[in-house]
Amino acid sequence: MKFASFKSSALKSVGAVSLCVALGAGLVGCGGNGAGGGAVAATVNGQDIMEQTVTDYIANFRTSSSLESDEAWGEWMVANGYTPESVREEVIDYYVNQDLYDQAAKEYNVTVEQADIDSAMEETKAMFESDEAFQEALEASSMTEESYIEDVIRPNLLQTKLAEAVAAQDTEGEGEDATLAQAQAMSEQFNGAKRSSHILLTAEEGEDDAALAARAQELLDQINAGEISFEDAASQYSTDTGSAANGGDVGWDALSTFVTEYQDALAGLEKDQIVAAPVKSEYGYHIIKVTDVYEVPEGGITSVDQLPTEFQEYLTYMEQSNASQNFSTWFEEYRNNAEITVNPMPEGLPYAIDLAPYEEAAAQNAEGDAAATEGTEQPSDETMSAEDQAAADAAAADAAADEAAAGEAGADAAADDQAGDAAAADQAVDEAAADQTAADQAGADAAADQAAADQAAEGAEGTQQ
Repeated sequence: MKFASFKSSALKSVGAVSLCVALGAGLVGCGGNGAGGGAVAATVNGQDIMEQTVTDYIANFRTSSSLESDEAWGEWMVANGYTPESVREEVIDYYVNQDLYDQAAKEYNVTVEQADIDSAMEETKAMFESDEAFQEALEASSMTEESYIEDVIRPNLLQTKLAEAVAAQDTEGEGEDATLAQAQAMSEQFNGAKRSSHILLTAEEGEDDAALAARAQELLDQINAGEISFEDAASQYSTDTGSAANGGDVGWDALSTFVTEYQDALAGLEKDQIVAAPVKSEYGYHIIKVTDVYEVPEGGITSVDQLPTEFQEYLTYMEQSNASQNFSTWFEEYRNNAEITVNPMPEGLPYAIDLAPYEEAAAQNAEGDAAATEGTEQPSDETMSAEDQAAADAAAADAAADEAAAGEAGADAAADDQAGDAAAADQAVDEAAADQTAADQAGADAAADQAAADQAAEGAEGTQQ
């Protein structure tokens, strides 16, 4: 984890109070560049970054992270791969960027108005249950509303507006024409795109493939006979729970990636057609229906409004992604053209402690852990009591079962993702995480029982001597 990224991460979001609380970012009392007096740490196009500013930043970080003692600070740096020099370098780098954003904003006539700040504060406070909860979050971050505005909201808004100004200059005169041009460039990809819904059936406990196929065909026959609508069948029977809530809809194939068997089945269907037979994939059996087909108008795309809403949203997303990447590229070039001087690190800085004792201690701990691992031997069943051995075996079996459940849920996540339904995939991932947590807990139980067995074994050996 990067040291200075604690602060820069917070600046990426107006609603960053919770992030500040979680990370303990050193946002308090950082002040503007030039705070403190004395030595100059760096200059950016002639503007000074004072050494005291850097030192204060690090001091605030140490305080908010409970690293005030040299021992805690040294252990933290060693554990995270830092030295006092690299910590200073990252903090200076952060302030260099902030100075460059400020300087660029002046060049592009970008300012942050009070109305922008008020709106951002309202959005942030809306994230909390009450104003009291917001104030508690600020206090936990050792911040006030004023410091939050100056250290988070204002810089964030400034960068956002600067990015917009740069993008506007780069695309001046293009506007909607740029979006239309992008749509026209993708017309071949969009032409013939199919939107589909599916019902995914997977094997129930004890059900073999033949029985599953028969069950899928029976449901398809009921749909074709009008006994149940496709949408109701999806809602009631599909194991892809995310799409099931939307009648089985998984969106447009031009914007998604489906498994080969699914995509091949779409190729043979027209609008409102359902597959003649359930389609088998590695995830189960799919009953597929094409709900819409997009054809590029004769004469080509002449207006973005001719596209389905989902295509328009995709183009907007592409524009935003490109704008973000373009701004990053622009800023990198802007920084490369700046005159930046970083002065040597002075001696006697309070955070510049000798890391040798902590590095040596870390190395010894690592060697000790390795030796302990190598020297651990499982006692034989003969030296364990039957009760302890049974407890250890049972806990191990529970761990294995939960691990298998985690793997199955993970496979469900992959299946949902391949089917093109992100919501279902997310849910399956959550299930996988829950099962993995259970597996971890069971593993811990197994370890505890094994430890108890070991202790019992040692006691048994002692009575035999």
